[in-house]
Amino acid sequence: MGFDTERLKHRGRLAEKTAEAGRLSLLIHGQVRAVRELLDPFEDVECLQAEAAAAQAVELAGRHAEYLGLLAEIKAIKRALGD
Repeated sequence: MGFDTERLKHRGRLAEKTAEAGRLSLLIHGQVRAVRELLDPFEDVECLQAEAAAAQAVELAGRHAEYLGLLAEIKAIKRALGD
């Protein structure tokens, strides 16, 4: 495989990872808003949806870890491309 072909392959992978990171970022922002809504600070304590907020927070933590992994991959690909 030639240098140009390898570079194109890396550019394609970079585009895929960047798009996936953007998609995850949108999902994460949505989940943050959902958790905040479930934990309204002006709501009576007995009315808080703590279990639902906890479930959302666990899912949020998993997506956040995945997002950070994607950012690390993007950084590595950019380094390999000399960007």
